[in-house]
Amino acid sequence: MEFNEYTLYCKLDTLLKKHDISVLKLSKEIGYRRTTIMELMHNTNMEKKKISAELIMKLCLYFEVSPNNLFEVRRKE
Repeated sequence: MEFNEYTLYCKLDTLLKKHDISVLKLSKEIGYRRTTIMELMHNTNMEKKKISAELIMKLCLYFEVSPNNLFEVRRKE
């Protein structure tokens, strides 16, 4: 298996739309910068990104989902 053929994909955009929540509101409520939320939402530089366990936990608790509902591994396009 070639690991460099895959990437971590964040499904935050889907969760925001499903719950009708803005990036700004989420940013304020969980205490993370709006740019960090935007990068996750748009899956910017996911191969090089370090996502803290604290941020993952806050997102999971906020949306009442497990990490499996927040992230998935996808083959690069």
